Amino acid sequence: MRHGLHRFAAAAFFAAPALWLVAAPGCGSSGEAASFGSGGSGGGSTVTVGSTSSSTGSSSGAGGEGGAVGTPCGGAVCNPGASCVNEVCVCDAGLVTCESGCVDVSSDPKNCGGCAEGSGEVCLDGQPCTSGICGDCPAGTVTCPEACADLSSNQDNCGSCGVHCGSGTCVSGDCVCAPGQIDCGNQLGCKDLSSDPTSCGACGETCGAGTCVSGACQCQGMQIDCGGQIGCADLAADPANCGACGDTCGEGTCVSGQCNCASAPGTTYCGPNEGCVDLDTNVDNCGECGKNCDGGQTCDQGNCKGG
Repeated sequence: MRHGLHRFAAAAFFAAPALWLVAAPGCGSSGEAASFGSGGSGGGSTVTVGSTSSSTGSSSGAGGEGGAVGTPCGGAVCNPGASCVNEVCVCDAGLVTCESGCVDVSSDPKNCGGCAEGSGEVCLDGQPCTSGICGDCPAGTVTCPEACADLSSNQDNCGSCGVHCGSGTCVSGDCVCAPGQIDCGNQLGCKDLSSDPTSCGACGETCGAGTCVSGACQCQGMQIDCGGQIGCADLAADPANCGACGDTCGEGTCVSGQCNCASAPGTTYCGPNEGCVDLDTNVDNCGECGKNCDGGQTCDQGNCKGG
């Protein structure tokens, strides 16, 4: 799947026939295996499904309801863009069989120029699909990594791409926080430092598995507050904080505050910063703890190679 920022010519695609055997196109059934045939009404794709999914057991017969949602058809239910013909869901003329159902790849922004699971593109949120090509963002918006955004009002792109307002609102390109909240900037947005477990007492101070009460992390049971980006952790059992805050067990487990590499066969304990690692493949501990492979090299059977 290619992103909507990269355009491609799609004219050749539309000369292809309407039969795309990617997935069951028109039926909302997950019953028995589907079998595909040609034609049907309108020249679309045909799918025959099992009769186990429909509780009504009825059929709309030839002609159907033009793909109306909820139309029973041969023990299944036709998806949008499909008609029921002789108890078989058939994609209407001009539509293509994609995993998401029967779609018009000339205008569907989620399957633009082809099925998203194939050669098609997924356009950005708000980006139009015209003649099978993701077009320019509408006037008044800019192209951000995830969407065509109005920087004056977009919650996730406020003032510039990637600036999140969190629970606040974006007004004229600035995040406006509710009373009791402060703007923690870019990726965090508006936070209530007295109760937010992801920003407790200060922006970015997490409580982990704990809760935030009056700006202080409250840990549960045997947990202690490791502060910063860790928060509350059980040093007796947490493999990321085993015996001490920040001491990792890597691929191993933490038992009574000690890293157990036996749970990860083939690994060796290389200290609190590395934990249990496979010396045969780990580029930072290749063949022995602390032996680093140069940039671009791989670790193969304990030997640095390539690069």
